[in-house]
Amino acid sequence: MSENLEKYQKIGTLLEFYLRPQSFPIAIKLIKNISEIPPESKHPKRDLKVQTFLCQNFRMVRSYGWTLAVLEEDCVCRVARIVYRWDEITEDYINFANKFVVDLYAQDEETAEKWGQQLNYIDPRYIGLVISPLTRTKIIPDIVQVYCNPAQAMRLIQAYLYYKGGNMEFSASGRGGSCHEGVIKTFIKDEPQLIILGNGDRVWGGAEDSEVMFSIPRSNLETVIDGLKKTHNAGLRYPIPKYMNYQPGFQPKFQKKAIERAEGTIVKEN
Repeated sequence: MSENLEKYQKIGTLLEFYLRPQSFPIAIKLIKNISEIPPESKHPKRDLKVQTFLCQNFRMVRSYGWTLAVLEEDCVCRVARIVYRWDEITEDYINFANKFVVDLYAQDEETAEKWGQQLNYIDPRYIGLVISPLTRTKIIPDIVQVYCNPAQAMRLIQAYLYYKGGNMEFSASGRGGSCHEGVIKTFIKDEPQLIILGNGDRVWGGAEDSEVMFSIPRSNLETVIDGLKKTHNAGLRYPIPKYMNYQPGFQPKFQKKAIERAEGTIVKEN
């Protein structure tokens, strides 16, 4: 095992220690050649005998611990196929996409167009991606995704801003969360992103109602980990340590009735 892989596997272990996520943080590498695919990788079409959505693939890796390689022939999501440049962006496709979302995500075609205008597209030199559980990753990641609850996302934001300062800015549309914002946008902007997972992530990707996702480019991984360590040592923890050093009581009306019923559950003051 290379020293570099061990480094990123240790980062995965630290993320799990500081955040205690319910699924594995995942490593994602954009590849330019099939020679970059680890030999033990599963391919959805070849090995699972199905073509899938990318959000499904992320769920498989974070739940099963598999390493997956996803190429053009593995993916049937039309949005992913466009932003990953597996399909040509034609005028006919744009018209179809705009009409499809009218009365679903948009009130009319003019409104629908605005989403397409803010999409990010991968460099066509990349032919696919490899996804691997970070604690035993088989690839050096370009992106790390952590599926988490809002409190865990808060800790990641605090960690990132420990050195950077200010506020973290992100955008959300309720669509294209994990595959677009969580990979392509994060890769292009080279900045962490807080992702509000969309319908695809929840319907086909199996994301729970309580989950959001935090995506970190490789350039910021060590900064985030060090920020987690520093803020953890200062007392910012997950699970959140609730304040418990107080004397409990009841609302006055309930307390009066409770005392009348065999003096309730609270002893009288000394």
